[in-house]
Parts: sequence; structure tokens; C-alpha cells
Amino acid sequence: MHVDPAHLEFAENALPLNWLEVAKLLHENARALHDQDLGTITQVRRGKAVTRRTSNRPVFLLAAFALENLLKAFLIYENPKYIEGGKLSRQLLNGHGLSQLQAACRKIPSPKRTRHVFETLEVGINSWARYPCATSVARETEEREVTDAFWREYNKVFDLYCRRLETLLVKRWTGPYGKVGYVTFTAE
Repeated sequence: MHVDPAHLEFAENALPLNWLEVAKLLHENARALHDQDLGTITQVRRGKAVTRRTSNRPVFLLAAFALENLLKAFLIYENPKYIEGGKLSRQLLNGHGLSQLQAACRKIPSPKRTRHVFETLEVGINSWARYPCATSVARETEEREVTDAFWREYNKVFDLYCRRLETLLVKRWTGPYGKVGYVTFTAE
């Protein structure tokens, strides 16, 4: 079977390992922002003062994008055809629907136990975390705080999903266009 070299290169750039690397970069940036004291902002709305960390929105957004990239890595691992043909399949381009992406994955760990983290992040990624307001009056407009409890839960899920994906990637895998490969990780 002849494969257009440009399509092959595209698929190589879209392998699950690359999605994992981007997820880790987004996660590290979320962690760096979360751990910095960048101050707070207080806004009076309808007579009530609301104070939040200035890093809240970007931390929420980066965390959501990190998990989104992990889910897409799982989907590509499970469905290598999603990166064939020189473009990402529509199954990967779903408008940041984290719960839909999670439901489509078959090899993720503890889907029911971790679903709440994806659902929480999904609310923000599609509205207030990405824009200064919700995209419509029908969407949730209240900014959620990245609480210590939620931050711990997010980190547990991120680490759990990374470990599972790395376990899968070290095994022989038939990827796009029938190419067989695997990844070797070394400890730092």
C-alpha cells in the first residue's frame, strides 16, 4: 500500500506519545501557575464582593487542555485510523467535550471514578475559563475555584492516566497505516 509521504509524516507527528508530551507540558504549566502566588482580584457584583486568585482561570484551562490531550492520546492509541489521511478525524475534534472524549476511550483507568474531574473541567473549558464570560446565557457563568481538594483530584487523575498510557506505549502497537512501534521510557 502506497502512503503519501506527507500523510505519513502527519501521522508520525500525531502519535500518542506526542499528545502525551504536550499534555505533560500543559500540566507542568498549570502546576507552575497554581504554585505561584500571583495575587488575588476582588470584584463587587450585585453588592457582593467576590475574591479569587488571578491564576484561577489559566490554571483551570491548562488543566483541562492537559487532560484533553491525554484522552486524545488514548483515542489515537485505540483507533490509529483517527490520524490517517493527512488530518485529525472528527472524533478528535469535538469542541473540547471532555466527558464525551472520556466515554469514547476503552483503555483508560477508572472511568467512573474519575468522570467528575472531566465534567468539572468541561464546564470551564467551554465558557468562563476560556472567555471573560460564558458563550451564552444558557451556559454556566459562575467561575469555579480551583480548590485544594479539586487540585489534588485533578493531579491524581492526570498521574493515573499518564501511568496507564505509558504502560500501553511500551508494548508493541500497530499504529496508523499498519506501522508497528513502541516507546522506551527511561527514568530521569
